[in-house]
Amino acid sequence: MRITHRQLEAYIQFMETGSVTAAAERMRLSQPAMSKILAGLEIDLALTLFERKRKRLIPTHQAQLLYKEVRRLFASLSDVERFARDLRDLRSGELRIVSAASIGHTLVADALVAFAETNPAISVTLDVSSVVGSDVLGQNVDIGFSVSHFHHPDLLTEPLFHADAVCVMRRDHPLASRDVIVPRDLEGAEFISFTRNSRMRHLTDAVFEQQRISRKMRAEVFSSVEANALVSRGFGIAIVEPMTVHQGFWPDLVARRFEPTIAFTFNAIVSRNRPVSPLTKAFLAELRGRIVALANGDDPRAADSLTVRLPQRRTRDGAGSGAVVADEEGEPGDAIEDDDREEGDQHADR
Repeated sequence: MRITHRQLEAYIQFMETGSVTAAAERMRLSQPAMSKILAGLEIDLALTLFERKRKRLIPTHQAQLLYKEVRRLFASLSDVERFARDLRDLRSGELRIVSAASIGHTLVADALVAFAETNPAISVTLDVSSVVGSDVLGQNVDIGFSVSHFHHPDLLTEPLFHADAVCVMRRDHPLASRDVIVPRDLEGAEFISFTRNSRMRHLTDAVFEQQRISRKMRAEVFSSVEANALVSRGFGIAIVEPMTVHQGFWPDLVARRFEPTIAFTFNAIVSRNRPVSPLTKAFLAELRGRIVALANGDDPRAADSLTVRLPQRRTRDGAGSGAVVADEEGEPGDAIEDDDREEGDQHADR
């Protein structure tokens, strides 16, 4: 027969009180029941734990040594219970995030700092990566953030918000005096574009091709961060997502609204094969709060050119706010908290 937690608890109470009666009172047992538990522990361990003198139990040397070990084990159990409480109450744990640079350097970083300050015992990791989808698929992180769409059976994608592209240029550029930039303004302009296989490159090129406007391609970049870095140094003009310029990281850079509108959708991505932790959900709540504030114009750092829209949320029957999210392009997404999930969209992370 294997020893039980109750036997060891009774043993500790007896060793600490020195009396079967006192130990029984602590455990709210009768004296005969306590004596039976202690006798059963001796039998199960095949050790002589007590000498019986004048109806009293006297701990042996083996009993004294065993008590130290049992006490150590119970202390470890208490540590486990305390750690579980901390996890439940978000006082402990690890949050691992991977993000595309555009949102990782802005909203995600802001939300992560605020979340860590509120939960100081939490260990946080933020990796800005160009392979967000792969990192989430490999379950190396708890959640990813990207401007890409994902079509993969093991990924769950939820649109967080939409933001309109902006045209960026140096503050001293002749076009900087305009409030709105249209394709005709960029006829023959030195232009910095995304790489040829990217979705945003295709969307941007289509706008200029439809109006038969030619640009002078100076460079190709993977993300808006590189584009902004080059533009701020006078190396052409670019059309980029607005998040990396709305906080003024490049003082020599200005952003102007571009028409016709090219919309970016910023997404949260998790693995379908891994439950979303309470810690991850709590961080998402912090991030969503900041997105709502940005959409409502409550962020004083936001540039005038920044336009943020929240996704339209509908249930599967088309009414109300539910688990399934439909973005403004009509493409369904999913609420990360829900288990009834559909597929997202896979593409290179930007």
